[in-house]
Amino acid sequence: MPEALYYKEENNCLYLKGEGHITAILCADLRELVFKRFEEENPIEAFYVDLSSCDYMDSTFMGLLVGFNKRMQKLMKKRITIVRPSPTAKDLLDGLGLTSLVAISDEMVPFPANMENINQTMNASVDLLLHSHENLMELSEENKKKFSALHSVLKSQKDQEK
Repeated sequence: MPEALYYKEENNCLYLKGEGHITAILCADLRELVFKRFEEENPIEAFYVDLSSCDYMDSTFMGLLVGFNKRMQKLMKKRITIVRPSPTAKDLLDGLGLTSLVAISDEMVPFPANMENINQTMNASVDLLLHSHENLMELSEENKKKFSALHSVLKSQKDQEK
């Protein structure tokens, strides 16, 4: 199975489909694309994330989903919707507490044709990794413990970059 993220905006709705292993490598371009779109004047009506073909997600991607959800709630008072997560994806989301934040739909949502494959053009920055994991750490004490060592290393690297 290919490892890919597909993205498209249509009728003020964002659509994201993950296939295979979704890792930090694919996240940098996605973060820029989505956050830039959130800042535009016309609001997003819905944000659908199809994880039916996703067989793994790393913590960076899941932290990014939390960040997207936080921004949607702040700006539009709406949550992102995870569509038909595979059993593995659902377990990973449950394990870090995301299923209580986002909407989960087992119903088929029609996704647009000709979605754009988000190719890696930027490397995952320390900033992206740090913010993604801080988003996860905000969700629970268990996540704080789980990611505290990584957070310390990333914070140290960010401080050194300055």
